[in-house]
Parts: sequence; C-alpha cells; structure tokens
Amino acid sequence: MPRIPTENQIINISGDYKQWFGVLQQKLIAAKDEDNPTDNIWLIASDSSLNGIIGLVNCLRFEPGGDRLRYIFNCDGTGSQTSVDFTVRPFSDILAKNLIANVINEGKVGTFRHLRLADTYDKTLSNEYYLNLGQTRVRDIMLVEGLRPIDSSLTDCPIGLEFSGRRSDTGERVMGMDARNRCLSTSIYATEPYMTTIPEHWSMDDAVSILNAYMTLYYGLIERAQLQQGESVLIHSGAGGVGQAAINICQHFGCDIYVTVGTEDKVTFLKNECNIPENRIFHSRDIRFKNEIMKMSDGKGVDIVINSLSGEGLDATYECVCDNGRIVEIGKSDMYDNKSLGMYCFTRNVQLIAVVLDLLLVNDIQFMCRFYKWVQGNCTNGCIKPIKATVFKPEEVVKAFHSMTTGEHIGRLIIKFRDEETVRTPLLAMNRTMNMRTTVKTFFDPNKVYVITGGLGGFGLELIQWMHYRGGRKFVVTSRSGIRTDYQKFIINRLKDVYKSDKNLSLDVLVSTANGMTIEGTQQLLNKAKELGPIGGVFHLALALYNELFERQLFEDFCATVDIKHKIFAHLDQLSRQLAYKLDYFVVFSSVSCGKGNGGQSNYGFGNSLCERICDERRRDGLHGLAVQYGPIGDVGVIGGVDQGLGFTSMRKQRIHSCCDILDKLLAMNTPIVTSYIRVNKQTKEGTPQQNFIESIWRDMNIDPNVTPNDTTLADIGMESMFAVVLQQKLEKEYKMSLTVNLIKCLTVGVLKESENAKTDLVQSYLNSLRQSTDFLLKYNFHISNEKTIALNKCQTGKRLYILPPFVLNFTAWEEWALRANRPVIGLNWTPDVSRLPSLQEVTKYYVNLLKHLEPMDGKYEVIGHLDGAVICTQLVAKGMADIAVAIDVINDKHFYVDNKLNEDFMLKFVIKSLLKQIPDSYVNKIIKEISDIKTKIAIIGKELVGLGGRRLVITDLTHVLEIMFARIECLLEYRLNATTMHSNDMKTQLVVIKPIEHNPTDDSEAEHHHQDQLADNYILSTIMGNMSNDANLRVERIICENPMDVTNEAIAEKITELLID
Repeated sequence: MPRIPTENQIINISGDYKQWFGVLQQKLIAAKDEDNPTDNIWLIASDSSLNGIIGLVNCLRFEPGGDRLRYIFNCDGTGSQTSVDFTVRPFSDILAKNLIANVINEGKVGTFRHLRLADTYDKTLSNEYYLNLGQTRVRDIMLVEGLRPIDSSLTDCPIGLEFSGRRSDTGERVMGMDARNRCLSTSIYATEPYMTTIPEHWSMDDAVSILNAYMTLYYGLIERAQLQQGESVLIHSGAGGVGQAAINICQHFGCDIYVTVGTEDKVTFLKNECNIPENRIFHSRDIRFKNEIMKMSDGKGVDIVINSLSGEGLDATYECVCDNGRIVEIGKSDMYDNKSLGMYCFTRNVQLIAVVLDLLLVNDIQFMCRFYKWVQGNCTNGCIKPIKATVFKPEEVVKAFHSMTTGEHIGRLIIKFRDEETVRTPLLAMNRTMNMRTTVKTFFDPNKVYVITGGLGGFGLELIQWMHYRGGRKFVVTSRSGIRTDYQKFIINRLKDVYKSDKNLSLDVLVSTANGMTIEGTQQLLNKAKELGPIGGVFHLALALYNELFERQLFEDFCATVDIKHKIFAHLDQLSRQLAYKLDYFVVFSSVSCGKGNGGQSNYGFGNSLCERICDERRRDGLHGLAVQYGPIGDVGVIGGVDQGLGFTSMRKQRIHSCCDILDKLLAMNTPIVTSYIRVNKQTKEGTPQQNFIESIWRDMNIDPNVTPNDTTLADIGMESMFAVVLQQKLEKEYKMSLTVNLIKCLTVGVLKESENAKTDLVQSYLNSLRQSTDFLLKYNFHISNEKTIALNKCQTGKRLYILPPFVLNFTAWEEWALRANRPVIGLNWTPDVSRLPSLQEVTKYYVNLLKHLEPMDGKYEVIGHLDGAVICTQLVAKGMADIAVAIDVINDKHFYVDNKLNEDFMLKFVIKSLLKQIPDSYVNKIIKEISDIKTKIAIIGKELVGLGGRRLVITDLTHVLEIMFARIECLLEYRLNATTMHSNDMKTQLVVIKPIEHNPTDDSEAEHHHQDQLADNYILSTIMGNMSNDANLRVERIICENPMDVTNEAIAEKITELLID
C-alpha cells in the first residue's frame, strides 16, 4: 500500500493559480530527477466544482515526472479548500486503490472513464412532429442507388421534396416543397414562399400527391411549352404521377392525347380511370409506339412530347415530334449520363425544354408564388386533381423504394407519418401520435443570433457556413484584431454576396472586437448581438496556444492560455443566465488534450477542463451545455496544415466536414462532454524500433533522406512546436535524459540516417554531446566587466595566484577549481579598456603594468595563462615578475593557415569549440558551411548559441564577446609572425608549459608514433621560445587528454593543482 503522503507531498489546486503553479513546477522537476521515486504527489481540488484539475493532470502525466501525480477532485466543494486526512475514509480507500483520477461527487467516490457512445446515439423516439406526409420520387431512388450524384451544397439529407402537415405557429394545414430536399423527416423549417394552405376539399394525402407532378408540368408545359387548346400531346409513362397530372391538364385544354405505359394493368387503369381510348395507349418497353403515332397523326407527329424515356426510346421520341414542336424533358438518366444528341432534328425547329426543379426552386423564388396561385385557381375546375397514390407507413420506407424500382406502381408513393385529424381548421394543440424512432438533426433558427468567439479562425469560418447551411442567418463573431487576412475577407464577403439576392438565405455577419476577458466587454458583445435579434446560442472557439513542458512554462503563458478559454466562457455563462429566455445551444470546442492528455499542453488542458465543468453545471441547472473534445482537425484550425507529431499518436486528422457532421448529432444530445477523434489502425512494421522511430520522423516532416543534405537540421526544415514537444517527450522517455526543444531541433539528417542504418543508436550520443555542450554554455555569463579583477574564492592568506583572461572572457570554468585551492585565486578581467588596444603587444603591456600595480614586490605571486595569455606569461618570467608562470599551449598555429592564407573555417571551429566543449563536429560543420564575412560569422554563431541556450542564457554582451574572441586570434597570429626568439638567459623565473595532446584510441605503437609527431610539432610558444630545452627555468609538461581545447578538463586541472596547489 502506498505510504501516507506528507504535507509536503500535497498541493491544493485552486482558482489562485499563482499559489500552486511554482510549487507544482518544482515538484515535477524533482520527481523527474529522482533515481528511485517512491512517493506520489497528490493534487487536491476541493474549493469548487469548477476546477480544471482533470485536464491538467491528464496532460502532466505525459510529461517527465508526471507518472508520480495523483489527484482528488471534490465536486462537492463549497468555496474553500478542505483538509485531507488519508487515515480516514474515503481518503484512506483512495490511497489504497492508488488510482490517478479520484472524484468525489454527491458523496460518492469514483473515477472518470471514456464510454463509447452506442451506435444509436443519434437516434431518438419522437411523437412530436408536424409533417403528416412525405413523398418519394424517381430522383430519390437514383440517389439511394448511387445513380445520381448527391449535391451537398444545400442539404445533408437529400431525400423527400414534398410535404404536407400543420404549421407549428398557426396550426394551419399546409403543403409545400423544400428546396433542400429534407422532407423525409418529422419536421422541417419551411419558408413562406415554399408553402401554401391546403384547399379545404383536399385531404393532406391529396395535397402532397399533386405538388411535384403539377409543378413539373406547370413549368415545362404551361410556362415554357405554352400549351394551347386542342394541341396534340404524347405523354410517356402516363400512369405515373406526372403522367396522370399531364392527362388531367391536357384534358382540361381539350388536347389530342397519346400515352405510353409499361404494363397491362396500367393500360386498364388509364382506360377506366382517365377515359383514354385504348387505341391511344401504347407500350413504352419498345419503340413501336413511334410508327403507330406517326400513322395516327398522318405522318405529321405530335405538337408536344412529355418525355421520361431514355436510350432508344428517347431517339424514337424525337421522331414523333412535328415541325415546330416541343419536347418537355423530365427524365434525368440521359442528362447525368451526358448522352449525345443528334442535332439534325433541330433543323425542324424543334424546341427541347429541360425541367430541373432543384435549380428552379433555388434560383427563382417567385416561381413558387406563381405556381401556388395557379394551383389555388385551378383546384376546383378539373384542371388539377389529386393523383392516385400508394401510401406506406414509416417503417415501410424500404418497401416503398423497392416498389418504385420495379416500375409496377401506379401514381405516387407517399410515406405517411401520422393520420390526419378530422378537423381541417387550424389547430393550436396537436394530438400526440405514436412513437417513431428518428435520427436527430440540428436546426438553427433564422430569426435568432449566434455568437461565435474566435469566429474568424479557420474552424470558425467553416462553422458559420455549416450553421447557415442548417438555417442560421445571423452571426456575431469575435476577434481580438478583427478581420485581418485576405482569406477572412474573402469568406465573409462571399457569404454575404452569394445570398444577398435571396432574403430567405441572406445572412448578417457582425465582427466584434469586444474584450470577452472582462465582464464589461462580454456585456457589450451580447448587447450588440441582441440588436440583431434574440440570442440563440454561443459557440466558444477562441484559444491561445503556448505549448511547452510544464517545468519550463512561464506563468504568464499559462494564465494567457487558461484565461482566454475559461474567462470568456465563464462570462458568457454568467450573463446569458440573466437573459429572459434559455439559449438553444451553449457550446465550447474543447480538445482531446484535455480528455486524453497531451504533454506540453497542460495549460490548454486546464483551461478546457474548466469550461467542461461549466457545461456540467449548466446541464444540472436545466440549461444547454456541451463541450466537444475534438482530436486533431485537418483542413483548418491551429494544426490544419501540420502533420508533424501525429505519427507518434494513435490518432489521425479528422476532416472539418466530419467534425461538423458529428456536431450536428451531438448538439441534440443530453450529454455535457463528448469526445470526437479518428483512431489510427496501426499495423506492425518491419524493422527495429529505432528504425521505425526515424521512419516516422521522415514521414511526419516530409523529409526525403536520399536528397536532403546531411548537415540539414530539423530546425532548418521547419519543426512545428507541437511536434517538437511530442518528439521531446519520446526522446526523454527513450534515453532517460532531460532535453530541450532547441536541442532536438539541432538533430541533423545525417545523424538520423547514420542511426537508422547503424547497429548502435547515434542519436543518443549526438544529443548527449549537445546537452553537455549546452550545460557548459549556460554556465557562461556573456558580460564584460568594468572591474579589473575578480576574486574566484574567499581565501585571504597564501601566495596569490592570478589567472589571465580566458579566451571566452569568463572565469566560470575556473570557479570550481578555484574553490578547491588553498590560496587566493584572482581573475584578471578583460575590460572595455583592453578591447580598445590595437595589438597583443599593447595587451601584454597592459597586464604587465596591472600586475606591477597589484604586486609591487616581484616574485611574490604566480600566474596562469592560455592562448594569448600564454604569451603574456613568457613576458612575465622574462621580467622576473611572477615566481611561476603556467602557460597552457593548446594549439598549433599552423592550423590557422592553409597555403599561407588564414583558415577561416578552423578559426570558426576554434571559437565554437571553445564555447561548446562537447559539440559534435557535424553540428559545427553545419554552422560554418555558408559563412562569409566576419559580421556574418559573429551573427550566425550568436544565433546558434542563443538557440541552444534559450532564455536561461545571459547574453548581455554576447556579440561584443564574440568580436573580441576573433580579434584575439588575429592579434595572436600577427604577434606570432613578428615575434623575436627568446634565449635561455631571457628567463629570470620559472615558466611551465603545459601541452595537452589528444588521446588517440589506437594500438600502443600507433599511439606512441602519434604522440611523437605531436611533440615535434610547433605550438604557439615553440617558435617564440626557440631552442631552450636545456634552460633550468623552463619545464614542459605533456598531457594526454580527451579534449585539449578544454583548458579546465580534468587532466589539465590535476597538473595545475600538482604544480601550484599541492
């Protein structure tokens, strides 16, 4: 059983973030660094039911040290933190179970789980609906069977064009059509121009039967073909709905009628019900009707053909039309098949009239008014009669569709949702009917206003279009900066322009810059919205992302992310409750980072979790509240164009249309918090885990390793912040080392390729070298002091030891060694005065005079110098000023030249490796590959140092320090060329020269040969001192070490200690 936590292991998570933020950071850092962690860190939230602890811990558990976290969320909190005693129940039980998530709600203890929604989550039983009937047609069959493409630009439910039912506001019996084809439903939003009252002598069955058929004929036969009294008309499919309607109209006009049908039953029906002579009825299953009609019309043909045939039947139909005749084409098969027409028949001045009601209903609103006026004026004179129909129950929809495909039905097929009331006058209270299982759909009231925070973002702009698609017409969107981008202008202007000619589809979009972070700004926002109409809903999309591991997160960034998510939503909740009506929708777009967790997004998870608690509270209060935890979203949004990082997760991007389709169903549910994401079906890959890991980097970053230069870093290619955080977590977990995002961005393609093909993991060694170099870099303080000296320890007695200015102008590397010394160690600073000296001779003179001032008595102190400091040491012993001078001579000056020209690449490497001791050569080569002039050198190196060190690096005088380092090398080389050779009698005191030699891991004979070559090689001091090997005041110490460039490495430090301290 886990040990009872001490007070130091308990952190109260309250609304005062500052109280616990820093403490939690320190706890996580300490937990990460512990070798054998045993005790858990308990986070307690008990002050309120509105707390973001769930999302906070879900994210933190994916970060270093986060596995130690446990939390207790007391939803019954009353406003103040309560103490937790783990020795009594229920807290003792919680401790024993050792679960990460522990929740107390209404006195019960439990935890949180994600429960998969049932397959029927978008279904409900309903007995409250206003449509009595809907009608199927051939077009619906073609859509269902995939014979016609679905145009989703106007509707997501393209089945059912006609309806009859009662208005919910007046109770009147109405019939009508919906241009969006959504009439196979329990209720629809029907606009005024698209519906009309049902004549009192018609039932609803009668009314719905006539709409599509008579509308087709009114447009094609009356308005376009201009049907005249006594004309001859050929009607194909005469027993169908349009056929029966055409017969009624033509009989009213006294026309000479010819019809075709497909079965004998339909022949009988036309003879008995429509009074069509048998010799005027032909079969449509073959083309013999052509000869019969031509014969009966004396070879002239008919004036008008109402055609629904295709193929050879269509070809035969053209030959039945007389000169100057008209063909009214109501069939769609040949249109969608793009059938070619023979053009010769048009030489007879034949007119082809295509009837496409879908476009007509959208493009000509006044047409509906003309049609309904015609219907109301002709419903009693015999021109318009109800059409014979077959009625099906809702559960018989499949049977109805099948019946239509056989072609055996006569007239119309109607789906009847409920029986009509016997009273045909308006009813304000409709009788309830049987329960029917229905699919829930979202509807936005066109008279209400919808507030969308962050509505000018990618998702927001798509949401506006989707809501308009489902009825919304008035929107108020918020944005801190208003419309800024061309894309925002384009979308908003397009929405206004496309629908401005249609008042039923036109929309108002108001952009508000009101500050929702304040209660006053939120009130201003709602007041602006109420000017357009009653508020129908709130959709909170606003966010600010500052992705970073919690241990490195700034408090200001944490608060910024949380506040923009939580404060705005809380203010909208508070003020919307004061309205005189309830909102239809109150929605926040949360994130799967909150529900499932994602390292580097603890602030975002915390803010979203607070919003989710508000949704919980609203549901308890009988108000709408919904939080949708979306996963990664494609197309638009903050990671719309980002694929990096998804290879390391079990999710893939969800398309924006899928997000909206899911939202359509979720808005009608009673659940306050739901999750929506698409899971990846991962398959086992061949190869080692290391190879698969690197392969995922190639894929996620779109890198082709075969053509990408080896010295290209991940930062050069472009690494998204979220991907960097995900990769950081994986590498830290894999290699058990602390890594910054900046270090990971320094990985080169070459290292990854070598690691992919090698048996050993080169990535780990490369990152470890970078990390060690960065750790060393962060010890530096790039500041040029005005003080001439600095005490490196607190010793006051003993012979003083002076250290001449290091090459990096900083004594940080000497501090630890100086603290171990049993004598005063004093550093001689490189001051701004020294920077103004033109040559090494002048610099030497400056420090000689400084030491004379500090030590008037010669021979009473000792000194250490490196590089140009080693030259100064020779002058000090030549003058007998220092008792012992230790000159660290680490580099052969010949390396600075190639063909008697200055080797700038080596100079750059020398500067970089002096600052970054363990830096890999491949990284150095990447830095210097395209450097030209000295200013560019300094700027690029400075940028790389800042990139590696990050915010913790002190860079007050970084550029000046780098300029001085380059200047010191140039002065040293110039001095070396012009220096005179010293002789034995020139040295009055002792000079110790330390020559570090790089360790070469070869066999003994090769190593000895290598060392001898190095010993014979001329170093900086060799030429200056000449042949002084027999001088008693000269002592040369050769040291084999791992890194000769590091003048404070362990081997050199031990030799200096041996010479000067012990």
